Amino acid sequence: MRILISPPMRFGKEFLGGMRRTLEVYSRMGEEVYLCVDERTLPQVDPEISPLLSKFHLVSSSSTDKKTYLKGFLNCLKYARKVDVLISYSEYSLSVYYTWLLSLFSRKPFIVVVHHVTEEIRGSKFLRTVIARSKGIICLDNPEVYEELKSLFPNKVILTSTNGVSVEDYYTSEEKICDGIFVGNYGERKGSRYLFQIWDKVNEKIDAKLCIIGKGWSEIPKNSVYYGFVTEREKIDLLAKSKVFVFPSLYEGFALAVTEALSAYLPVVTWDLKWSERYPVAIRVTYPDISSFAEEVVKLLKDEKLRKSIGEKSRELAKTLNWEKAAEMEKKAIYKIMESK
Repeated sequence: MRILISPPMRFGKEFLGGMRRTLEVYSRMGEEVYLCVDERTLPQVDPEISPLLSKFHLVSSSSTDKKTYLKGFLNCLKYARKVDVLISYSEYSLSVYYTWLLSLFSRKPFIVVVHHVTEEIRGSKFLRTVIARSKGIICLDNPEVYEELKSLFPNKVILTSTNGVSVEDYYTSEEKICDGIFVGNYGERKGSRYLFQIWDKVNEKIDAKLCIIGKGWSEIPKNSVYYGFVTEREKIDLLAKSKVFVFPSLYEGFALAVTEALSAYLPVVTWDLKWSERYPVAIRVTYPDISSFAEEVVKLLKDEKLRKSIGEKSRELAKTLNWEKAAEMEKKAIYKIMESK
């Protein structure tokens, strides 16, 4: 099957977890896959990510330069007419609308990959109408996400896929420079405001440094270091040099950041919400008990033996999550959707 992935993928600081997942999964699918890429940011591709691009037919396009945007769209359209199906690699409106327009002009079906149900989907009737015109939806194997999508799109074919992790890329180090570490962009869904409260409570009991990786943080909790956007290698090294993964997120489709933390032998502390049920090794705190969350973090920071014991279990769970399985699930879902009436 010939597949085209859109909209144009951005690299450098614009590269997001959903894009990373797309490259990991579709590079392993064994199909003829065309990838629309933003030519302006392509030279900024992370050296750790770059080898994955060799598995794709790259389609030069534009999403960051207004002057070349139309030209880039027309180039993606040229290839859209040659393939069997178009894939919107995320559920965000710009991704869905771009792919829908390619579908309209090329007269080829499109499939939307949904990582989580956003407020945009819940609030925009037009976005839901466009998604409803797709051939089908692929969502991550999160029952909460699947059930909400079924209620929003009762007549749509909705199938599940999954995420993975390259466990062998991660490690742990005796050198620790972060007591706690958080990976995620600033936002309500990621539980950012709870992170401030939790780290205040932690520092009432113990002097502990928090490392934050992500975008959009104009303020950070006290006794924290903000790294902003980092390369894959820098992220892996920081995870290895951390003691506890602190992740008070409220809603996730799969939480790629958690799988990476597990791979790095880190104990994970998070809320006992529906999305975290897939991680039985995580310490799941009753939501929204800030004090109990902080107590669990402090307990781990004070007890190295406990940290290492849970860290070993984390690594073992991470080994069960691999990209090959995700690619197989996604491929089967695409074929099944394409075969549906």
